[in-house]
Amino acid sequence: MSREYCKIFAAEARAAPGFGEVPEIIPLYLIYRPANNIPYATLEEDLGKPLESYCSREWGGAGAPTVSSSSEAVQKCQTFQHWLYQWTNGSFLVTDLAGVDWKMTDVQIATKLRGYQGLKESCFPALLNRFASSHQCNAYCELLGLTPLKGPEAAHPQAKAKGSKSPSAGRKGSQLSPQPQKKGLPSPQGTRKSAPSTKAAPQASEAVAMQLLGQPPTQEEGSKAQGMR
Repeated sequence: MSREYCKIFAAEARAAPGFGEVPEIIPLYLIYRPANNIPYATLEEDLGKPLESYCSREWGGAGAPTVSSSSEAVQKCQTFQHWLYQWTNGSFLVTDLAGVDWKMTDVQIATKLRGYQGLKESCFPALLNRFASSHQCNAYCELLGLTPLKGPEAAHPQAKAKGSKSPSAGRKGSQLSPQPQKKGLPSPQGTRKSAPSTKAAPQASEAVAMQLLGQPPTQEEGSKAQGMR
């Protein structure tokens, strides 16, 4: 789920002039080993170097980022967090972003409500509140037109600059998933053709009688013709 959100963020970021490189959460594969005592395992790309922490859930604590906060990668990871927080209306956050260069792995997630998108063990509402109160927008947040999470502009989101590329500006209702909504199938009754009417049958039999006898059939003959059909 985190990777799919990151792919949507990357598409919007690349459309913003001057944004540059975009972080990527590498895929995690589930493999099946029937001959092993533990048949299921996960597999991911070896990044070849020790992981560097870009964003952590422990701001200012022992788990603080190991890279300078002025680093381009750190700022863009923070922008991704801001974008995702805004996309999900403050319900979902990716934390503990660590990796090598622009490839991120071993991420953690936090949700505001237990069971959000089926996630039952990741409910950390205090973490989302702390992020909203501590996040400081950078130049990349401004490039995407993201609304500040604190200050006067956060209290009045309608004052946001026009032309924002933030996805939440164009979404309707409480749609939280990037997957498109399914359209209802058309009713089969709409394509059903009406059955041909049987009222034209007597007229057709009278026309055949005229061709054979050369004269219009009498009422009695017409009744016999209908009885023979």
